Amino acid sequence: MFEREVDITNKVGLHARPASLLVEAAHKFRSRIWIEKDGQVSDGKNIMSLLLLSADKGSSIKIRAEGSDAAEAVQTLVQLVKNKFGEE
Repeated sequence: MFEREVDITNKVGLHARPASLLVEAAHKFRSRIWIEKDGQVSDGKNIMSLLLLSADKGSSIKIRAEGSDAAEAVQTLVQLVKNKFGEE
């Protein structure tokens, strides 16, 4: 299992568009993917689950993956978050 913590830095946080980009990127991997915020864990491949995290700007999330391509999955998703989902 691989895990990294990253801060949400885009202006509006993990709202519909960034969440859909995260889910789209997560679906490219075979690994199971979870996103955690403040102890609440969501399925990284389910947009509704991600939206329920209410991850606003400044929130810290953990991206966790388990499977054959877990390291690549975590790295890709962390980079997407660090790049502010391409919003800025």
